[in-house]
Amino acid sequence: MFKLLNSYQLSYAYHGAFTSTLTDKILALSETNLDVESESLKIKKKVYFIIVESLQNLTRHKSTEIDLTDAESFFSIHKLKDGYLVGSANTIENDKILPLSEKLDKVNSLNQEDLKNYQHEVLSASGFSEKGGAGLGLIEMVRKSGNKLSYGFEKINEKNSYFYFQTKITDISANIGSNEITYNHQIIKTIHKVVHENNLKVFFQGQFKHENVKSLLSMAEISMYLTENFAFRKTAVSIMIELLQNIAFHAAGINNNDDRPGMFMVSNKGNVCSFITGNYVTDVKLAELSKKLEHVNSLNDIEITDLYLETLVLENDDSNNSAGLGFVDIRAKSKNKIELDIHPFSDDKKFVIIKANINY
Repeated sequence: MFKLLNSYQLSYAYHGAFTSTLTDKILALSETNLDVESESLKIKKKVYFIIVESLQNLTRHKSTEIDLTDAESFFSIHKLKDGYLVGSANTIENDKILPLSEKLDKVNSLNQEDLKNYQHEVLSASGFSEKGGAGLGLIEMVRKSGNKLSYGFEKINEKNSYFYFQTKITDISANIGSNEITYNHQIIKTIHKVVHENNLKVFFQGQFKHENVKSLLSMAEISMYLTENFAFRKTAVSIMIELLQNIAFHAAGINNNDDRPGMFMVSNKGNVCSFITGNYVTDVKLAELSKKLEHVNSLNDIEITDLYLETLVLENDDSNNSAGLGFVDIRAKSKNKIELDIHPFSDDKKFVIIKANINY
């Protein structure tokens, strides 16, 4: 699944209910991640604007006549060689498809000069509504992105359909020829299907540094679907902190620099919430990591609690044979064994996946 999502150059995705607080957290993550990627101010402004409009569209056109448990909204960002791809999916009433399609087709049919004139025409009219000011947002998305808007619909039932919406922001200065590639809404449709079928709530793939780790943790915390369950939320946040810190401080680079690429996922299936990380680890560190995980997984609940208390005092003692506090903490709080999966990468590094499960 990670290889598939990576092949679509997916940077991060969220699947679930959208609130104003969560939207703010996604925007904060987007901003810090653009800083980490050292993007130009021009690209930052364009991408940020498109993200804001896309998130607003999720609420503007969302159907209110369907159980969101079965049809949650979706948002994703893909980092391309010559820019970014921002996509979304949400339910829409079938009787609203035609007027929305007409708006989208209208702005897609115009060149930059015609778009500017059309924008003035709309601004001078009185056609503003709660649904987005007669398409002003769509006009600006085409103007700022430099590309047509891609969209599509998939019928759910007689009343509702999925609305797939996608915008490519082109970095014209890159000038590497990939502008000729057509990015249609099938990309978002495919990613949405993979995320839905694998019960993913949050997916992030990129550089793990202090700035975006903090924003990612904040977004993931807000997205917890059982936020009213304080005990669950407290345990989940604690485990996420340990896993993300493990990548930020201990992951290996792959290009002889300070970059620490990796991935983080949150999934929910049945009564189990899973937190999954993947990153590169040197063979030297992997031997130690495997030994620690094997040790904590061999203990029962009473033994792991005793080890946790012991490690709080002795974690800095090199002569101590216990595991590091992070894995002990995860094992003690999750009440489940920590899963480890290792994949070959190079002569001295492996791609290591760690998975922690919480029952609720």
